[in-house]
Amino acid sequence: MQNEILNKNPAADLRGYAVWFNMYPGDARWRWDGDGMTDPRVLHFWDEQKTVGTWFSMNVTNRRTPTWDFYALYSADARDLASPSSMGGTIISRRNDLQAALMPLVQLTVALPSPR
Repeated sequence: MQNEILNKNPAADLRGYAVWFNMYPGDARWRWDGDGMTDPRVLHFWDEQKTVGTWFSMNVTNRRTPTWDFYALYSADARDLASPSSMGGTIISRRNDLQAALMPLVQLTVALPSPR
């Protein structure tokens, strides 16, 4: 995501939210550094209780365990988090799908300045 999307589209008005939590033995907040996505448009959160992953499982992915290693893409005017315009996981294996779904939004944000 950092190299293929964010670095290649520095002018795009994008926001990313990375939510991290323990899923494997040995996972721990003190071991996590977020170095994989250093773009300032990405905000990182640690979710010890897996609240976000549990919400996505109950409302989007229908998994029995917390959803993780997953992306959900929303347009700037999205109002329903249960209906992403694109979603999938694992992120690494689905990066081409994410990039394809994101490109029309990136082109739109680059072409039209954000009204701030």
